Amino acid sequence: MPDYSFVILFFKGFAITNMVEIPVVLFILVRHFRCMQKKMVIGRIIAAVFFGNMATLPYLWFVYPEFLDYPFAVMLGEMTAFLAEGFLYYFLLEASWRISFFSSFVANASSIVMGLLVLPPLDM
Repeated sequence: MPDYSFVILFFKGFAITNMVEIPVVLFILVRHFRCMQKKMVIGRIIAAVFFGNMATLPYLWFVYPEFLDYPFAVMLGEMTAFLAEGFLYYFLLEASWRISFFSSFVANASSIVMGLLVLPPLDM
């Protein structure tokens, strides 16, 4: 029988990432759009964050570790997530480029910290 423990761990990480990043990005972008007196649908922000995580997290967990040592895989994965999600917020949500990348940075930094507290690094 195959060992699915790593896949289960990935889904726990995916859940933690979304539980941390969605509120962070919501807080930042809702405040931003209110200050700009622009209307934004909260569901659209949530969908953008979820889609961004769905697009980037598998690379961090499954692709980069196959080719790089663990610390480099994490660094490259987090840089990829930061950039991809920043561009996603910029284009999908039409936020300014500064606030898009700022929210991506804060959200990813927050999820890294929470992930290290809840799911310590694996021996790879």
